[in-house]
Amino acid sequence: MGKLKKGQKLACVPCGREVVVSSCGIARTTVWCCGRPMTAQAKRAVKKKK
Repeated sequence: MGKLKKGQKLACVPCGREVVVSSCGIARTTVWCCGRPMTAQAKRAVKKKK
């Protein structure tokens, strides 16, 4: 996993748990849940109305 930044959201695929990084600074670490590393949530695209 890359660098974790303040405000970044992580999600666990098997159980659906979501975690928001609240520490100051940047860290290179892996957060584990259910025996698997948590993945960073992708930003969702916003649909524009015409």
